[in-house]
Amino acid sequence: MSAYDAYLTAQTLAANGRTDSDAVTTADIDTAADLAGAQRPADSDDRHTVRLALDAIGDTQ
Repeated sequence: MSAYDAYLTAQTLAANGRTDSDAVTTADIDTAADLAGAQRPADSDDRHTVRLALDAIGDTQ
């Protein structure tokens, strides 16, 4: 998963009200990636990158 895919996934999560990275599930992340047209996370490191991007988006809102 690229950093851009992680950003698109996090952006989709945030746009749908899922801004708490601790509460986002693997299924949430996979669904958001599909909706964003991004590659799904391959492992826990990729999911962690999505959560970091989601935190960064939340900090700017």
